[in-house]
Amino acid sequence: MRLRGKISVWLLVLLVLAAFLWLITAASNATLRDTVEAWFDHYSEAVDEAQADDGSTDEAEATSAATMLVRVDDNIGDYAGVETLSLVATGFSPESKALAKVVDLRPMLVLRAKHNQSVAALNVANIAERALAAELARLKLLAKSTGSVATKNIHYAQADWRAAMANLQGLNFQRQTIKEQVIQSWGNVIATWILSADSKQWQRLLLRQDSLLLVTLPLNLSLSAEVSVIRIARDGSRQQARKAYFVSPALATESLTQGETYFFKTTTGRLRTGMRLDAWLAQGFKPLNGVHIPQQAITWHDGQAWVYVKLEDNLYQRRSLQSGLATAGGVFMTDEIYAGDSLVMSGAQMLLSEEFRWQIEGDD
Repeated sequence: MRLRGKISVWLLVLLVLAAFLWLITAASNATLRDTVEAWFDHYSEAVDEAQADDGSTDEAEATSAATMLVRVDDNIGDYAGVETLSLVATGFSPESKALAKVVDLRPMLVLRAKHNQSVAALNVANIAERALAAELARLKLLAKSTGSVATKNIHYAQADWRAAMANLQGLNFQRQTIKEQVIQSWGNVIATWILSADSKQWQRLLLRQDSLLLVTLPLNLSLSAEVSVIRIARDGSRQQARKAYFVSPALATESLTQGETYFFKTTTGRLRTGMRLDAWLAQGFKPLNGVHIPQQAITWHDGQAWVYVKLEDNLYQRRSLQSGLATAGGVFMTDEIYAGDSLVMSGAQMLLSEEFRWQIEGDD
């Protein structure tokens, strides 16, 4: 009896499964087996394509790396004079290059002279106004106390005083106009130097102890608010560059470049009015980590800069500097070349020639 019950249950399960399979088959033009086989076929094709792509990529990378390898024997190595340097990690702050010009002080001198003249005229007018005001007060007092002063004299004195007041007001307007003209031309900071009678900064400019520089940035560059010092050089040599200090933004730009302009000052030394200078500005204040590649290690091929790294005895690899940042006296690399690598400092050109000779022999 118990066995019959188990058989009945399994028969029921088989019947339900058969009915389910029949419904799936009826609802589709393909059989369940065909559907499953199609799934497996698509999966196998995808796997094969992925493996083929990976294999071709690895093969391309291996081929590219192999074409940049060169092995030399001892005789050639000695003849090439190959010398290496073990690279050490260092930091580097990227810079942008700009143009600077030593500013001519003569327009400032003209404005300062006009301002001084207006101040002097204003002082004279003040003295005249005070004298006429005092005379008017004296006449009024005499007329009130003794009656010995004619009314017409008081009227004349009052008219003179009012004329002096009008002249004083006009001279005040003139001085203010000159001040605004200076500010519009040179900005508030430099205007203070020009207009102040005892400005130390102005005296240093006049005595040629300091020079004022107008720095023009490239069109797509702005000066960071944290930048207070830049480097400038006459001959484009970053290694010989010296410091210049931020003064203020300039209110006008160069007609050709249209970039942002700023005033900096530096010690004059051998600078002359109108000289054109190169300027370098820091971009960001968090140094990058990497290695510095000296200029003497760089060799050129196909319009690109390369260096050789020693992998083992008599085996060298050529590596690109295309991703590097130009620095004073070389290139800074953050990847592809690392601290501890043995950089070829001399003999790189010979290695380049030997590399291509080796490839030709291998192809033959």
